Amino acid sequence: MLNEKIFDAGGINLNYVETGDPGADPIVLLHGLSGRWQGWSQEIGLLSHRWHVFAFDARGHGRSDNVPDAHYGVDLQTIDAARFIEGMVGGPTAVVGHSMGALTSIGLAGTRPDLIQAAVLEDPPAYIASSLEETDFYPRFVAARDRMRTGISFEELVGELSTADPAASASAVRATAASHMAMDPEAWTTFIDNVGLERFDMDATLSAIECPVLLLQADPEIGAALLEDDEKRIQGLVSDCTHVRFAGVGHSVHRDDPINFRRVLFDFLDTI
Repeated sequence: MLNEKIFDAGGINLNYVETGDPGADPIVLLHGLSGRWQGWSQEIGLLSHRWHVFAFDARGHGRSDNVPDAHYGVDLQTIDAARFIEGMVGGPTAVVGHSMGALTSIGLAGTRPDLIQAAVLEDPPAYIASSLEETDFYPRFVAARDRMRTGISFEELVGELSTADPAASASAVRATAASHMAMDPEAWTTFIDNVGLERFDMDATLSAIECPVLLLQADPEIGAALLEDDEKRIQGLVSDCTHVRFAGVGHSVHRDDPINFRRVLFDFLDTI
């Protein structure tokens, strides 16, 4: 059974779960924008057989604290994560991040090499996060933010999300709705306003990474946040980078292709 706990990351309370053998190697899971730790539920159970697993809600998400003035940039997310690892994990640790969580993982690996043993980057929006209005993500983020600003109920949100994506399963819609209900809508604003990476030098941070990196790329034809040119750029900047592309899979690889995601993840982790 997973029990939620609170960690004080320097005035920001982060909600987290922990499981597995405390004597095993640690691993930290970081969700994406509008997610929460529950998005890793299946991976947590499988990883706990071999790893000491931690997963927490980023600031403004789940049961972690909201902050004023939409201070949700990747620089601050990285500081929160570093404090969590120092305080709860002890480091060094492997880290697995999806989307926004992958950006945080880049920040950790590039600025706190003492804390990070290996990093798995699941479809990181490494460069489009600085110019989101030019992508298909922008109208979706604006619509989601504006919808949640209205004080919509959970039942109403489930109905609207079902209408917007009729191909999605009812259980997936409920999970998305629950995550959206639990977050600060202004967390979207940080990226809508293109300030999520404002105080974050992506090229310099990637170039500073020394640990092994697994770079997972979704299919650019169906919604990847990591584009072809950006994938090549990352590989050129990171000295030890293993790249795997998932054809026919959208941005949320671990959700949309869980079997292959886990196979690739476990193969990589077994080399650490």
